[in-house]
Amino acid sequence: MESHKLAQRVEQLEGFLRFLTAAQTEIRYSAVDVAQIVQRHGSGLGFLRKCAQCCRDGWDFQSAWEEGLRSGAKGTGLTEKDISVLRRFGAGFGASDLEGQLSHCDLYAQLVNNSLESAREDKNRKGKLYFMLGSFSGVTVALLLC
Repeated sequence: MESHKLAQRVEQLEGFLRFLTAAQTEIRYSAVDVAQIVQRHGSGLGFLRKCAQCCRDGWDFQSAWEEGLRSGAKGTGLTEKDISVLRRFGAGFGASDLEGQLSHCDLYAQLVNNSLESAREDKNRKGKLYFMLGSFSGVTVALLLC
């Protein structure tokens, strides 16, 4: 289970980086509303799907983002630090002009990329350990029962 959580964290962070790249492109060339960006490009992540649903239901973007994180980030393997970074991203997303938004996305892409590198290291280092511990525990229990 712990090894799976580590792999999920890597997948979630990679997905959010893809979202940031798509968001930058939309902002640069289309200048569309942030709620539309989330609806178009957020289908790969649970918390973005929840945010998009809340926006469709008439919530303001900030409240929808918070609700998406609160209910959609559970069980995804994201750490409290990751969720805090995502929360800060949502607080500033859509709050400035075009150049400010592009800079905002660049900043958070770098922060998420740093977290992603750390998550990959944890997955490679700790994932094997957790897997082996689980396997050996199962073999031990099987031997004790026989």
